[in-house]
Amino acid sequence: MLHYTNCGLDYVWLLNGFEHVETPQGRGVRIHDLEGLLKVIADRTISGPRRLRGQEVRFLRSMLDLSQDGLARVLGQTRPTVARWEGSRNKAIPGASDRALRLFYAAQAAGGRAARQVSELLKELDEIEHGAREERFREADGWKVAA
Repeated sequence: MLHYTNCGLDYVWLLNGFEHVETPQGRGVRIHDLEGLLKVIADRTISGPRRLRGQEVRFLRSMLDLSQDGLARVLGQTRPTVARWEGSRNKAIPGASDRALRLFYAAQAAGGRAARQVSELLKELDEIEHGAREERFREADGWKVAA
């Protein structure tokens, strides 16, 4: 068994679907179909009976590819509130926010066009407000900035 904590959740154990590998940095683990594993974990998280805690909020936010500010906007909260939830890994979040996060994740995971559009808009707003930018590089006779 492998205690898989890289997803940010402290209770995930893998029975198989991984292999130990040697890397230049030492011994490591390769997870088979990591994207599929993360989706199954997220689906299990939103369908479970327990209220979401800080560690699940952070995990689902990463699966949604949202910043804390973006998630706060989706849930009608503030960025410091989301940061506080995530910082309290084992404390449950309020019920209305719990339900809203579950529904928003489910809508996006199911291919909901509106949820995807909201996520894309929030990412664009984050980039505008926080100065995030994308840099592209190309390898051609050494690495160079792509035009």
